[in-house]
Formats: sequence, C-alpha cells, structure tokens
Amino acid sequence: GGGHGHPDRLNLTLFADGQHWLADPGTGSYVAGDLMWYRSTLAHNAPRLDGRSLPPGDAACEAFDVQGAWSWTRGRYGELARTLVAGAYLLDVVELDAAEDRTLELPWHPAARFELATAGGWMAEQWNEPFVGQVERFTGSTEHGVVLRARAEAGASLTLHLRFDGTLLRMSAPGRPGQSGASTMYLVRARGRGARLVAVLETGGEAARVRSVDASGEQIAVETADGVDRHLPTASGWEIAGPGGATKLGGLRRSAASAAPLIDLDRPIRAEGAALYVQQPPELDGSLDAFDASAPMALDYDDQYRRSEEPYHGPEEFSATLLANWNDDGLYLGVDVVKAEVIVRPEDAPPLRLDNEPDDINTDGLQVYLRPDPEGPIYGFLVVPSDEGGAIRANVVSDAAGSADMVTGAWQATGTGYSMTLRIALPDWGPRGGERLGFDLIVNEMHPERLRRAGQLVWSGGGGWVYLRGDRQPAESFGTLELR
Repeated sequence: GGGHGHPDRLNLTLFADGQHWLADPGTGSYVAGDLMWYRSTLAHNAPRLDGRSLPPGDAACEAFDVQGAWSWTRGRYGELARTLVAGAYLLDVVELDAAEDRTLELPWHPAARFELATAGGWMAEQWNEPFVGQVERFTGSTEHGVVLRARAEAGASLTLHLRFDGTLLRMSAPGRPGQSGASTMYLVRARGRGARLVAVLETGGEAARVRSVDASGEQIAVETADGVDRHLPTASGWEIAGPGGATKLGGLRRSAASAAPLIDLDRPIRAEGAALYVQQPPELDGSLDAFDASAPMALDYDDQYRRSEEPYHGPEEFSATLLANWNDDGLYLGVDVVKAEVIVRPEDAPPLRLDNEPDDINTDGLQVYLRPDPEGPIYGFLVVPSDEGGAIRANVVSDAAGSADMVTGAWQATGTGYSMTLRIALPDWGPRGGERLGFDLIVNEMHPERLRRAGQLVWSGGGGWVYLRGDRQPAESFGTLELR
C-alpha cells in the first residue's frame, strides 16, 4: 500500500478471447502529472469506500476451489469481500460488512466502450473528482438490473449484467499508460452497512447465453440458454444448483491471523552492532588498517540479500564486513566489500534517465542511514567511488535530512574487491558513550554491462527484492548501533 504499491486490493482483471477486457493500469512515467491517478483505487477495477482510495493493508484469500466446470475464490480486505465464481460465465459479488452506513463504489474500466442494452439514457451529474470529467448518471430503471455490452475490433464481446441498489455513473478518465486520449469508465455506487454489488460477465463472439440475473435475496439466480443456475453461499463454501446438477465448492482457508509464513522476511528481530571509541580518528585513506576491529559486523547471509534476477551466490562472490568507530568528532565507518569486479561510475558519466532512481544507486557503493534521536530526523547518504584515484562522491538519499558535505572519506581497490572509509559528522550531534542510534548500511552490487544494479546486501536483513526501492530504506527496518 505504500511507496510503489497501489491501493488496488480486490482488483479484478479479465482476459478472454484474445482481449484484455479489464487490465491493471500499472503506472506510466513517475514524473508525469497523472501518476497520482494510476496510484488511486478509482483507476483500478477495485472497490473503494466513502470516495477515498483504500488505505494501506493486506488483503487475504479466504477460499479457493475447483470442482469440474466450476471454480471459485473469495478475497477479503477489512470490511470488503469479493467473491468470483467462474464457469460458462463469471459471477462477481462485492460485499460490504460495516458497523455503520458507508458508500461503496466499484469502478469498471473496459477495453472498449460499453453500449446500453437496457432502456434508459444518461444525464449530466455533478461530481468533483480529480482526473475524471463528463460525469453522467444512468436515468433508466435499475429494478431488474442494467446490461452493458462491448465489442472489440477483432469481434470478441463482453456483456456485463449489473445488479445493485444504487446509482450507475459513466465518465471520462485517463486511459492506460501509453494510450492517447481519455477512456470511458463506469462506476456503480451503493450505500448501506451491508451493501452488495453483483455482476455477471460473459465473453465470446457469438450470441449472449446469459438471459437475466436475479439477486433479490441471498441466492443469486443466473438464467442462461440452458436453464437457471442458482448460486448460494454456504457454511462450507459455495453451492451451484443448475440444469447439470449440483456443484459444491469448498476450499475455505485459515484466517490471516492463524496463518504464519515459514520464513518471515519482516520479522521484528532488530539487528544490533557496536561502534567502538577511538582516541585518535582512523586515517580515511580507504584502508581499514587503522580501525579498531574488535566488533566486526558481517553482511554475508542470504537473508541479508535483496535480489533482482539472480539469487544470492554466497559470501565468496559478494559480501561485506563493517567496522564502526567513534569519537567526539563523529562516526567512522570502514567497509570491506568482496566482489569480483568493482564498477566505478565516473562523475561525468552520461545520465541514465531512470524514473525515480538516482544514477548512483546503479553502481558499486554504499547507502548509510543514521538516526541519533528516535523522534528526530533521519540522515541518509549514498556514497560511491568517484574515480580510480580513491575519491568518493556523496549524495543525500530521498526524503532524508543532511547534506553531502557531512560525509568525507576515500576508497581503494583490494585483491578481493574494494574497501571504503568514511567519517560522518552530523549537525548538533555530539556522540556519547552508551548512546544507541538507529542505523543501517546497504551495499549495492553492480555487474558489467548492466543498466541497473544486480542486488544489494542490507545489514538489518529482510531479504526480498531490490526492484523499485531506489535509495530508500524505511526507518522501521533500521537496526541499532551502540556507542561503546
């Protein structure tokens, strides 16, 4: 839900007959004005409440089963649940279970414009929502539902049968990234504590087989050319009774609270290390010889590696050792990195022009994070080798305090990789023995002929993937560095 995540819990995508009818829009450029549209719930085929995008949080799969020609799944997110039952058609049920009346909305973003197959028209509607315009309300009767049909250029068709107690809107909105011009989206709106939105989607190039949909009670009846399928939720799952007999779907899953992963990548155990007091500051020449090495910290384990394509190959190919010292003048870090070839990005290298990523994360180097005060600012620096002569280049990372001149140091090549020595002096901070700092160190890994980094080692651990992280590291992941 945060960072690069989209608020798209319970989003529905649909591909059928060679046509991507309902697609996840993804994101276009990170520097274009429509970025916030694609990062909204309204841009997805996902429900939202009270006119606001869904807050961050985890959705859960409550059920999944396949029996013969039928299958089903149910997902839940807070007060919202979405049930899909797939057979000759797709039954979609979005339900709200709230303690008080709330407004439930469900957008639909078809790949082709729908045409009304139900008597009625459209009337202009006042609605102030960013990125959307030409809002119209359906004026016909919705007592027996509304049917919309779309046809793709290749002849495939999509018929959408909607059953709801509320309002149907039509409006213009930004198209998928890369498309020119606006697209047409539809939105169903209902209000109540137990609002329910029912839809049946039928695809194909021939005549529609679904005749009608009735959702007046707990049972949902779908009349087809072959007869009537009666859908009913049960204590053990979902049941369909139709012309071909009865099908019972189970597959109920444990609640999210009782399901624990075998390996928790976000475990609450915090990394801890020590910075040792030195009377004389170590020489910052790229060598760790002058550091007090009594309390080394290792970055050499699979759970500390964030990968791009390839998994961690082991400490012999990529690892690091961190030494931390301090005195009244600042914090001193010595990092020895093991890797086959050191990739140095010169200061005058042409820009990479990668959205939302500083160029220097895509080369060998370090990311250092410090937070002396738990309630104070976070200082973060991206430090990389600048030339073959041992100079370094420091940058302040995204959303962090500080300035590049707070970091001084040097680097040098070694027989097994490279080492870097740094002094970090923060404003209005005088190190004191016994102090515990929020701290993290990340070592970026670059390979020859690559555009982006191959991975990174993270002192605080957690593993996972390096994609889309840029130069950011959440403060809740920091470990603790004690000044001794």
